[in-house]
Amino acid sequence: MGSWALRAALLCLGGPLVCSLPAQRQATTQGLEARTPEEEQPVTKDCGIAPLKGVMEGSRIIGGTPASTGAWPWLVSLQIQDGDFLVHICGGALVRDRWVLTAAHCTKEASDPFKWRAVIGANDLSRRHTHIRNIRVVGIVIQPDFILETFVNDIALFRLKKAVRYNDYIQPICLPFGVFQKLDQNTTCFVSGWGRTKEEGNGTNILQEAKVHFISREICNSERSYGGVVPNTSFCAGHENGTYDTCRGDSGGPLMCYLPEHKRYFVMGITSYGHGCGRRHFPGVYSSPSFFQQWLTDYLSQGSTIRVFNVDMVRRQVLTVLGAIILLGVT
Repeated sequence: MGSWALRAALLCLGGPLVCSLPAQRQATTQGLEARTPEEEQPVTKDCGIAPLKGVMEGSRIIGGTPASTGAWPWLVSLQIQDGDFLVHICGGALVRDRWVLTAAHCTKEASDPFKWRAVIGANDLSRRHTHIRNIRVVGIVIQPDFILETFVNDIALFRLKKAVRYNDYIQPICLPFGVFQKLDQNTTCFVSGWGRTKEEGNGTNILQEAKVHFISREICNSERSYGGVVPNTSFCAGHENGTYDTCRGDSGGPLMCYLPEHKRYFVMGITSYGHGCGRRHFPGVYSSPSFFQQWLTDYLSQGSTIRVFNVDMVRRQVLTVLGAIILLGVT
């Protein structure tokens, strides 16, 4: 075992499965089998289209209304196993048949991927339907420069145990590579999720949706708003008076923007944080996938070149090394 692998193994041993891998991107190390580039294209050919939703259909979360079934077929409920129950923690967006895009800070709740489940194709989380898929998560990849305290680079990928089959209720959303610069306050954007419907309220089992718009950095980072703390890789969206906003439980969910020239939706942002919920001058802050194009495409299109580890194998190797050290009497 080389010194790099030993250091990586020692960092992983006895700790969370989201390992800090020196000189490599952070990734969980169990169950991430290699895939060929042909199997993992960064942009799906048919993405961002909701077969059951008219392009401009729907209402104008906080201030939102219940979404119709199948309206947002890429919406994912990321849940943690709690005894016999699954508890919704964060939202996510299906961007490939085995990859869910979400916020890195969501992993604060649990860094072990095997505690997570991805529920895809759901509208009402309290009901079972034949089109809903409940799939285990086998890997979590966190952007290596993520800082929890400041929400800088708040982006992560969840790897599913098996590929999901697309249908009217389950579709991937397009990544914003090459189109993010088209986002402005006139772009039609929506947020959707199962989070709180008011700041001190409870989450909801029924998927909510609301129409929001991009808010300029000059306004959002002004002294009467966030005062310059919005990260350079993030931006604001919502409504200036707080009428429509995301809240706790909506984290990780996509800001879905429709570009008529492409006739499809793009995940322009990932719900990251906000000062309270629905507060005047404090709209939601979103991490933008467009700033992480290289990092994302490395994982979505170059699976065969990523160095992956099997946790059980690493632990066995570390124990072997430690045993040899003990036998040699090295301290």
